[in-house]
Amino acid sequence: MVLPVELTKKGFGLESVTPADLQDYIRVKTVCYKKYIDAEPKFFGEWNESALINDFNVKMNQSFNKKLRLHTEIVGFLSYDTNTKKDKIDGVSISFIEKARNNGIGSIYLSHIIKRSQDQHRPIFLYVMKTNPAQNLYERFGFKICEDIEGMWGMVYNP
Repeated sequence: MVLPVELTKKGFGLESVTPADLQDYIRVKTVCYKKYIDAEPKFFGEWNESALINDFNVKMNQSFNKKLRLHTEIVGFLSYDTNTKKDKIDGVSISFIEKARNNGIGSIYLSHIIKRSQDQHRPIFLYVMKTNPAQNLYERFGFKICEDIEGMWGMVYNP
């Protein structure tokens, strides 16, 4: 995935995630998701940073795991996996803090994954909290709800 020139001119860049990015990962995920967890404690329990550390370590082994920078600040993370399960693309995650949103980066990322899905004839699976408006973005790109889990939608894109 390559960001278009108009975004790089604004100061955005993509880089591989390293173990040194753990604290930024926790910061970004907290900003992005804590409000949804806090709003539905009966489904998700309390906010748990140790779960984020485990998630970070899992993502370190995924086939695509990038951080988004705006100048020198890490403002987001993008990941998916094509290695673990040969019949699908999963582990899809998009997390941007406010200043990185509404620049089209989420759409560029989803277009990138969908192209891989189509080239490899593999469906894409992801999970989104029911209260997260990102589900609207996924639906615009052709993802359909395939699973109803307490507080979460399982969504699939079939090439």
